[in-house]
Parts: sequence; C-alpha cells; structure tokens
Amino acid sequence: MKKVLACITPQTNGKRLIDKGYEIVDKNGGELHILHVKQGNNIFDTEESSHLLEWLFSYGSERGGTVHAILGQNVLKTIRRFIREEGITAVVLGESPANSGFSGENGVESFRRIMPYLEIHILEREENSVAEAL
Repeated sequence: MKKVLACITPQTNGKRLIDKGYEIVDKNGGELHILHVKQGNNIFDTEESSHLLEWLFSYGSERGGTVHAILGQNVLKTIRRFIREEGITAVVLGESPANSGFSGENGVESFRRIMPYLEIHILEREENSVAEAL
C-alpha cells in the first residue's frame, strides 16, 4: 500500500502539493499524510501565515489526508525521521531555491541516497503571495 507524504509550508503552493499527493493516492490507493515541520523563529511566523497553514490543514483533511505538525530544529532530519517511522513510500516536495537546505546533497539528494526506495515528486515553484489563498 502506498503511503504518500506531502510536505508543506504556509505558502499557497502547499495546496498544489496536497493535490499531487491526493492524485497519487487516488490512482494507486493508500494513505495521504500532510506534514508541516515548525522550526523556531522561521520566516513564516506571522498571523497571515498562521491562517494559511490552518486553511491548508483543513483542506488536506477534506482531501482525506492525515495532518501532522511537528517541531524540529533540523527540517530535513525531521522529515527523514517521519518518513522512516511512518513507512512512507512516496513524498511530494515543492522545488526549493538553489541556496536552500532542500537542494543538493543535504536535501533531496540525501533522500535518494539514504532512502533509494522512496518515490520522490518535486513540483516546480510558482511565485504566489501568501495572501492569495486566503
């Protein structure tokens, strides 16, 4: 059975990630999990982003997903631990800027190296403002 994880941040692109995860589960059966890793003092700590994250959690639940919010100082390690603990078989990620922690060997490439069984879907970035989904 497929266990699909959509990793979201409070950005409008989160809806696309949830939709892609839902599409995979709808075609193949399985479970959809939606994960947000909250890191202390991050750039998304605003009232507006909190409302968007709440909306994304509600939207993901409506799509049949199980929503998870975890505190973690190292986002990548927290996601990798979640994947192992939950037996995730596919992950949906948004494309990151070239200088972010999700690029290169420390990010997506480490998922491929450490978890070669993992099906990875990366959606290209869309430039949207946080407020567009509200």
